Amino acid sequence: MSNEKKAKDLLIGAVVGGLLGAATALLFAPKSGRELRSDIADNAKAVSDKTVQIASTVSQKTQDVAKSVSTTTSDLVGKAKDTAANVASTVRSWKESKQDDMEALDELEASEAAEDLVILGNR
Repeated sequence: MSNEKKAKDLLIGAVVGGLLGAATALLFAPKSGRELRSDIADNAKAVSDKTVQIASTVSQKTQDVAKSVSTTTSDLVGKAKDTAANVASTVRSWKESKQDDMEALDELEASEAAEDLVILGNR
């Protein structure tokens, strides 16, 4: 937002300065009325064209910055989603691995308990 304000202020300053400079130069030049009016019209057209050019440049640069920010934001969001998906997948695999280990431990404990019962039954 600050860059937009600076660009707008620059544009306004360029237009006002150009108009004042052109008017001052024309008014102090020793010319006839017809020549003066022609010069004023020519300079006004030049200032107008330059203003349009500057406005177009500022607009294009603003759009480029907006696209860049949008692209960067999209990239970051995509990376965050990918990272979150990887973390979730890793946690799920750890959880499944732990469940598999717990099932194997339960089976081992059950078989050991069965062996103990067989040993006790044989006495």
